[in-house]
Amino acid sequence: MKNDFDLQALEREAWSLKKKFLKMIEPYRTDLWNYCRKLTRSPWDAEDLVQETLMKAFASLGQIWQPLIPKSYLFRIATNTWLNHCRKQQRIVYSIEENLMEDEVVSYKFEVQEAIELLVQQLPPRQVVTILLIDVFDFTARETAEMLMTTESAVKSILYRARVKLKSVAEKESNAEETMKQIIPDTAIVNAFIEAFNRRDPDAMAALFSENAYNDIVHVGQEFGRETIRNYSIRDTMLDPTITLQTAHYHTLLGKPVIVMILETESGQYLNEMIYIETEDDKIVYKQDYYFCLDLLAEAATELNIPVAERTYKFD
Repeated sequence: MKNDFDLQALEREAWSLKKKFLKMIEPYRTDLWNYCRKLTRSPWDAEDLVQETLMKAFASLGQIWQPLIPKSYLFRIATNTWLNHCRKQQRIVYSIEENLMEDEVVSYKFEVQEAIELLVQQLPPRQVVTILLIDVFDFTARETAEMLMTTESAVKSILYRARVKLKSVAEKESNAEETMKQIIPDTAIVNAFIEAFNRRDPDAMAALFSENAYNDIVHVGQEFGRETIRNYSIRDTMLDPTITLQTAHYHTLLGKPVIVMILETESGQYLNEMIYIETEDDKIVYKQDYYFCLDLLAEAATELNIPVAERTYKFD
């Protein structure tokens, strides 16, 4: 008869290693987020892609027996993850011709930064990542070929076609935009959560969650079930030394309805935290906490016209 083992001890070991990993890749986080932002055209989808990338990057370390350059490693995983999502959504019908002559490659560098929206809307996904990696993030054709698991000549061929197509599209000044589809939470539950937070009432906050609610603390961890959420993340929130200076508000930021915690100090207001919730049957069933997502918070803070509060959390 097999014994049931508690994985918590292993989780502690894994978290210790993950902190080391996050600290090592910290210098590349903003570049990675910016890359994902350009691919997805949504700050929220960018954060999801970054989170999935980091999870895969950490999980794959034990399976790769070769030297890894952190930035290339992260960008390769983000690229392949996004391409896989595109394939699943049946958005990609593309074949690579690998036998074009080298002298067919365009010698000029197109100003991609000014046409990111057109780029993602009009080009096949593989062209998008190629032109972003080379013309925006300054990877070489050889490095890009390694990420896409193809040849350098194929990358140059893709780049040529992408630049030509993008220039043609830009001249037509196409400005089509997608409308974000959002799940709107129950207003009464949102208001009750805000009121409970502003009263510093952890029990009232916890009571709003369903018994099997899922809390995703993006980049840090997950909590399963109301009691776990009450005993850990809600408790930790109430222990925050700045809690008495914070107030919760409901906003639509970057096209998404969220609860924001604003830190009120003598020097002004600061965005401290951002939370997204989904509700069913008068309960919160899903919560995403973006406290540790500095690049996303920075973009949201710009829309609020206030700075982001200084983070006290360190990966050490």
